[in-house]
Amino acid sequence: MTSAALMGIDTCPMEGFEPDEYDKILDLASNGFASVVCCAAGYRAAGDKHAAQKKVRFAREHVIHIV
Repeated sequence: MTSAALMGIDTCPMEGFEPDEYDKILDLASNGFASVVCCAAGYRAAGDKHAAQKKVRFAREHVIHIV
């Protein structure tokens, strides 16, 4: 993801994907491969109005609860 960012490509890792389904759809086993992560990649739209907006950061005490 860092290498992609250095090339100007945005990425986003995805949770909850089903590796077996990806392997089947992409026929990975026939080439000796298996999926272990899923990550979307692409170029940001030139007119993306959200890209320049201030990021939202929650206060630490609203996110972290020490038990």
